[in-house]
Amino acid sequence: MNSYFFARRVHSLTGIIPVGLFLIYHLYTQLYLHQGAEKYNEHTNAFYESPLAIWLLIIFVYIPLFYHSILGAKLSIEATPQPSYHYFSHLLYWLQRISGIGVLLFIFAHLYNTKVMPLMTDTYGQHFEHLAEGFASAETGWLTKSVYLLGILGATFHFANGINTFSMTWGLALTPRAQLRVRVLSILVFVLLTAVALYSLSAIW
Repeated sequence: MNSYFFARRVHSLTGIIPVGLFLIYHLYTQLYLHQGAEKYNEHTNAFYESPLAIWLLIIFVYIPLFYHSILGAKLSIEATPQPSYHYFSHLLYWLQRISGIGVLLFIFAHLYNTKVMPLMTDTYGQHFEHLAEGFASAETGWLTKSVYLLGILGATFHFANGINTFSMTWGLALTPRAQLRVRVLSILVFVLLTAVALYSLSAIW
C-alpha cells in the first residue's frame, strides 16, 4: 500500500474518532457554564486533576491532533482547484482547508487563554471566573468574543464536513443517494454542535 495513501487514511480517521469525539465531549462539558462557577470549576478540575487525564489526553487527543494538524497543514498548502467538483463541493473543499488552519490557530489561542494565562496570574483552577472576565473585559472582550465565535464555527464546520469527506474517503458513501444522506447528516451535526457551543457561551457572554 502506498505510504501517502495510508497517511491520508489515518489523517481522515484521526479527525473523526479521537479528535472529533473529544470535540463533542468538550462542547458538552461547556454546558456546565450555565450551572455557575462552582459546578463548572468542580467538573473541569475533576477531569484535569485525574492521574489518568494527562495520559488520556496525550495518547487519544494530543498525538492524533498533532498528526492530523501537521498533515492537514501540508494538504492545505498543496491544495489546488478541483475542476471536476461542482461549485458547492468546490466551496466545501476550500472551506475545509481554510477552517483547518483557522482552527489550529484557535487551539493555540484557546490553550494560551485557558492554560498559560491562568498559570501566569496564579488563577489556575478558576476556569469559570477566568473565562467570564475575559469575555466581560471592556478593552479586549470584543476580541475574545470574536476569536471564540470564529473558532467555534470553524471547529464545528471542520468536524461536520469532515464526516462527509470521511465517508467518501473510506468508501462508506459511494452512491449519489448515500452521499446526499451523509451531507444532510453533516449539516445537522454542524447546526447541533454550533447551537450547543453558542448556548454554553451565552452563560458568560
